[in-house]
Amino acid sequence: MRRQAQRVPRAVRLGFSAIAMGLAAALLAACASTDGWLLAEDSGPAVRKPPVKVSAAKARPARTERQGPASSSITTASIDKAAAAAMVDLPYRPAVGSRWIGTAETRETKVKAGRVVESMTLRERGEYRIVEKLEKGYRVSYTLRDGNIGGNAPLAELMKPLIQSMKGQSYAYETDDGGTPTRVLDLDRLKAVALKAVDLVAQGKPELGTAPQLKQFLDGMRSQFDSATQETGVDLFLEPVVRLSMVQGLTNVPLGEERSYDDVVTNPLTGAKMRAKGSYKVAAVDKAKGLATIEWRLTVLPEDLSKATRDFVMRFMPEGADVSKLDEAMAQIKPEHLDRATYKVALADGVVRRMDRTAVVKAQDVENKTVVTMTLSPAR
Repeated sequence: MRRQAQRVPRAVRLGFSAIAMGLAAALLAACASTDGWLLAEDSGPAVRKPPVKVSAAKARPARTERQGPASSSITTASIDKAAAAAMVDLPYRPAVGSRWIGTAETRETKVKAGRVVESMTLRERGEYRIVEKLEKGYRVSYTLRDGNIGGNAPLAELMKPLIQSMKGQSYAYETDDGGTPTRVLDLDRLKAVALKAVDLVAQGKPELGTAPQLKQFLDGMRSQFDSATQETGVDLFLEPVVRLSMVQGLTNVPLGEERSYDDVVTNPLTGAKMRAKGSYKVAAVDKAKGLATIEWRLTVLPEDLSKATRDFVMRFMPEGADVSKLDEAMAQIKPEHLDRATYKVALADGVVRRMDRTAVVKAQDVENKTVVTMTLSPAR
């Protein structure tokens, strides 16, 4: 049971340019109005405007704060037992030396009172190579081939020069048996990208340095990136790969059977921990196309989302401010969160070929929506 659910519940970006965009978004959110704060609280390790970019990483036994399906109590939904008779095995076994072309398109929109007020699109194309089979996992290298960003969000213009400068750069990492990253090997290179992104936003948004609370937040981000280890750097820098790989390696799963689990999601940048409810199932197997369809969803508990949001906003309130007004606002603004994804996994090698994910966060009349499409295909 534990093995078949090792990776199922995080945000999505792929490679260097995504890191830059994601980290900078947290700073822009910190400069926003109260609505902006409420819609930007916990966007995951590589933070973006949509608030709760929850952890989709598999549970790691040594890190109990992120439980995930592997270490949580799993229950089986009521289904037709006859329909679940077929068992599905999807062991992860990419060929050593194989090369994979990865693409990612992330579309973000902010809607207020039914009108789109901000949008941004990030596209990226890169190459993964399975370098070596380890005792428990693989060593993988990634090279960014192309990337661009557009839209009317302030972040888009700030990040364009950095994204252009990163084309052709590479990094390597190690994974477990299912392809989920466990160690960042080129840590200094990724740290440099993250710190440069923070500095670019700080230069483009001078107001970040004027308020003591914002400056403290900025310095805290720099410190966390700078002090990252090869292990903690996975959450900070490789979260997109974690997201893509989280349903790889499932074995002995009854077809059509939905499995539910309790999770605790944590934002490495803020430390906010929130309880969540997740579920996944192998929805279909198409032997003709050689693909299995896996559906996954996660919802953060509203009370935890509200508390984490309030705590985040409190960091930026001036000393002596009237907290009762914030509490009044929180009583009216009831944030909602839903994160769902569909995966196409190859029967032959257990590698995810496509992921379609939609994450939506609502608060009063404001909605942040992120739609992500990621693909992997053998290089020719």
